[in-house]
Amino acid sequence: MKKLLLILAVALSTSACSTCYECYQQVPLIDANTGDTIDYTTDTDDFCTADASEVSQKESDGAVCQVQ
Repeated sequence: MKKLLLILAVALSTSACSTCYECYQQVPLIDANTGDTIDYTTDTDDFCTADASEVSQKESDGAVCQVQ
């Protein structure tokens, strides 16, 4: 029993905490006939991660992310 508790304590202390984010960015709406931008819409993505590089990647793609 003590061994199980020790393993559980080590596993919990080494695992990273997940944080939830809301990321949004403007996406152009393209006219299918002319290929021109006719308007913009906002794309929103809610996700949780413990990997900060996922958030950095979304931000480098143009999204604005904030912690929920």
